[in-house]
Amino acid sequence: MKKYLLTDHEKLQRILEATEMSRSDLARRLEVTYKTVYRWLDQKVTPHPAQSKDIDQLFKEYVDLRPVILDLRKKTQNPLQLLKSDLAIREKFFLEMTYHSNAIEGSRMTMAETQLAFKGKMARGKELFEILEAVNHKNALDFLLDHVKPGFKVDESFILKLHEIVMYNFPNKLPGKYRTGHVNLTNTDKALPSYQDVPLKMRALIKDFQQYGKDPIGKVAIAHYEFEAIHPFFDGNGRVGRLLMIAQLLSQGFAPTLVSIDDRYAYYMALGKADYGDYKNIVQMIGESILRGYALLNVR
Repeated sequence: MKKYLLTDHEKLQRILEATEMSRSDLARRLEVTYKTVYRWLDQKVTPHPAQSKDIDQLFKEYVDLRPVILDLRKKTQNPLQLLKSDLAIREKFFLEMTYHSNAIEGSRMTMAETQLAFKGKMARGKELFEILEAVNHKNALDFLLDHVKPGFKVDESFILKLHEIVMYNFPNKLPGKYRTGHVNLTNTDKALPSYQDVPLKMRALIKDFQQYGKDPIGKVAIAHYEFEAIHPFFDGNGRVGRLLMIAQLLSQGFAPTLVSIDDRYAYYMALGKADYGDYKNIVQMIGESILRGYALLNVR
């Protein structure tokens, strides 16, 4: 799967446009010769895969991805329409989204085993609860696509229903209900709100969900952080939070966000930085995951 829709040549050009780097500076940062950069930019020579990876990292470090994504929304097919009309793409979407989201939460299921679970088959060496987690997430995505449409507004009943589906057959997790006690998180030092405050905080956040303004990507990313900071459920907060981002983005004409298991620690780090008011990392990371969503769907 192509990771991003921008070519290496386009990424190099955008790095130069976004910074005060000269071509010589660019060559030094990428640890190549000036002549190599010249060949990439002026002769459109394709970089070696390892060099392509370095270009991509530099691109993500210096280029705000939001204008790139807004431009893609104008130029490409509507992802929601594509998911509703193309069965093969929808099935690929279900598989990738389920595998990565559950893996981030610690699932041991491979992509192939996740596909087996979708077909109602057991994967050797895996527990029943792991199979259920995969099937539940797929069903939640199915529910999401059945309900989301252009301009769709997330409300409390939609959020609770997503959680109910994700936690189906896990009664001790209170499917479809806010937590009724305290939870401890291992990846943050920030204190969570008391369970008594969760309904009020969630209603305020849901009201804020609808205000996308001129920066819809930033809005979705920061709303995702705020949802995770409330941590409204005993379990399933990460999976439901990522599903909500998918619903928001599709309703606004964007590709869904695919947060990869490979980015798990960077994702947690970005959420951690947001605890201290630094939202740049989470906004950029969600931007990257939206580009990955465009590539996943092969949007043209």
